[in-house]
Amino acid sequence: MILFFVNSALRILILLIFASSVMSWFNPDPKNPLVRFVHAIVDPLLHPIRSILPGTMGMDFSPMVAMLVLWFLQSLLQRGFAPGVTP
Repeated sequence: MILFFVNSALRILILLIFASSVMSWFNPDPKNPLVRFVHAIVDPLLHPIRSILPGTMGMDFSPMVAMLVLWFLQSLLQRGFAPGVTP
């Protein structure tokens, strides 16, 4: 049951990071409550990655790195708690 909730939370974070990336292409109104909500969730996750990764020709790769890390965590959780799998 806990695995389901953690996996769902990771999926939601991945979707929010993707939504934030797509929204950055359109320059939405920063006063919009939905935009503020997405940025409030995503920006604290991306800030540490942005401080480590250099900006490459104006491209921000931190969302891609964050999504890869979250996918990796999902994979670890699913493999670590899968029934019948022995390490």
